[in-house]
Amino acid sequence: MVRGVTLVAVVGAFILLGCSRKAEPTPRPGRDAAAPAKKPLRVLWTSDSKFGKVFVVSDGGLRVLRFGRATNEDQSAFDPRRPDHEPLEYVRMALLGFAFTRKPRRVLMVGLGGGSFLRHARRWAPRAIFEAVEINPVVVKACRKWFGFERAGQVSVHVTDGRRFVKKHLASKTRYDLVFLDAYDAVDYPRHLGTREFFGEVRRILAPGGVAVANLSPNAVAMRDALVRTFGEALAPAVCFFAPMAGNTVMVGGPGVARVAPAALGARIKVLDRHTGRRYHLQQHATDRCPFTAEEAPILADPRPEPVAPPKKAPPKKAPPKKK
Repeated sequence: MVRGVTLVAVVGAFILLGCSRKAEPTPRPGRDAAAPAKKPLRVLWTSDSKFGKVFVVSDGGLRVLRFGRATNEDQSAFDPRRPDHEPLEYVRMALLGFAFTRKPRRVLMVGLGGGSFLRHARRWAPRAIFEAVEINPVVVKACRKWFGFERAGQVSVHVTDGRRFVKKHLASKTRYDLVFLDAYDAVDYPRHLGTREFFGEVRRILAPGGVAVANLSPNAVAMRDALVRTFGEALAPAVCFFAPMAGNTVMVGGPGVARVAPAALGARIKVLDRHTGRRYHLQQHATDRCPFTAEEAPILADPRPEPVAPPKKAPPKKAPPKKK
């Protein structure tokens, strides 16, 4: 057990290995039958932004969102021929978060990407209020144009920093039944979105029985373990799922996890799988867990503000000489 972190083992074990996120090139047995034939990469659209270049490419028959270079890792993937199919394993796995909260009324996504999670989540929560936060307006434009985002229904998209948005809502009465955090890249991530203080702020905007779900995909083991331990401490009790094909780690934490008995979770996942037409293979993904330890990893915290030196006192003014 991680020191200072409650990890709930539910029907199986947990695992943590090296992480990345690529659309599955070949189907897993019994999961992604009829995968599109491999086709050469073709750039469909690109645009500069103050955060770097944004690409939409056609790769293997899929529309794929990538940052920096056309050949970098997949941020989102969409099959226009099968819009109800989800090529990225971690997105399907993140939908398990709905097994820990009953009929969510309000859902927030931090890090929009191609909006895949909300597009699929609409099947389970057709009447819920959906909001998304994305700091890069070019990503929002790509999402709306290329990734079937209209299938998510009405979504309020806020172009701002994720933490700034969360802080703003701490003072309001708005609370979320599910918050999905998808801002952690394989190479790096915004450090202010990976601290104990930030995850604590996310916990405070959760509704009673709400959960936070995070896709943690850093390739560096030390970075990954630190994020996992920090998330688990701030959002205990926490459950960890592992995407075996891509290597992503999907964490689910918050008060909603404590409310679901281990014996009831399997039944909830079965209902969720059946309700969504079994297209996401949730019962199979729920078994993708193995034990891990992160007690040696540091807890990530906000940097302490530099002490401000007191202003120097001005020397006393000399009295003007007396006139004789």
